[in-house]
Amino acid sequence: MNIALIGYGEMGHALAAAARVRGHATPVIIDRSAPEATAAEVNAKALTGADIAIDFSNPSALDTTVHACMEAAIPLVVGTTGWYDRTDEVRKLIEAESAEKRIGFLWSSNFSIGVQMYLRVVAEAARLVNAAEEYDVWGHEIHHTGKADSPSGTAKTLEKILLDAIGRKRSVVEDKLDRKREDSEIHFSSVRGGPVNFGHTIGFDSAADRIIITHEARNRDGYALGATKAAEWLRKVSPLNLQMSAKSMSHPEVFAGENLRVKARSKSYK
Repeated sequence: MNIALIGYGEMGHALAAAARVRGHATPVIIDRSAPEATAAEVNAKALTGADIAIDFSNPSALDTTVHACMEAAIPLVVGTTGWYDRTDEVRKLIEAESAEKRIGFLWSSNFSIGVQMYLRVVAEAARLVNAAEEYDVWGHEIHHTGKADSPSGTAKTLEKILLDAIGRKRSVVEDKLDRKREDSEIHFSSVRGGPVNFGHTIGFDSAADRIIITHEARNRDGYALGATKAAEWLRKVSPLNLQMSAKSMSHPEVFAGENLRVKARSKSYK
């Protein structure tokens, strides 16, 4: 499989390495500053020779990337975060095309296989805590200094999981609090520091004890492997417009185990 890498920073380099290990090539690299880049801007011509594209670039360029992939008729895997307030717009953009021209489009707040398992663990724990009113809940995440958005897309996913599962919690506060936190709120803090930090922690807290559930990535390899497996899967099922998202309750879910597989669910996390 020939993969086009859109964005060639630290994540792009990890993707190229993961692709090579799994027997794929990356003949197309689109980046404005990388010396290895084959093009600086995303367009259909720049995507020539690619079977699929993986985007870890800038959320502001997503519409341009989608248009280019549709013109080039190749599916698109999106690991870029920070665009989720425009999810409906992007979906309409893809679905506006006729069925024969529609591309496969797959996105996730986090493609890491370990994180996908972590989300399910947190979801099950939250379901149990929902029935134990003596437990409060909070969240914290830390990322490296190069992370462009705060809170992270994974933190947003965790927030939704907690709100969906715990009925007494109705909103999340992400900012600094200069007041008493309301009982119906979840406080989710974010820290940026260091060169290679990727960590999320959920705490379930009572007067008697505290349950801490943490995922920490040692490097970008897990994210790259998961995104590469996602591209392999999407290449097989295209042209379907599917979504990889453990936070979605109404769309097919791709869960990364030893092999990616699809499980249609009427409700998530059960």
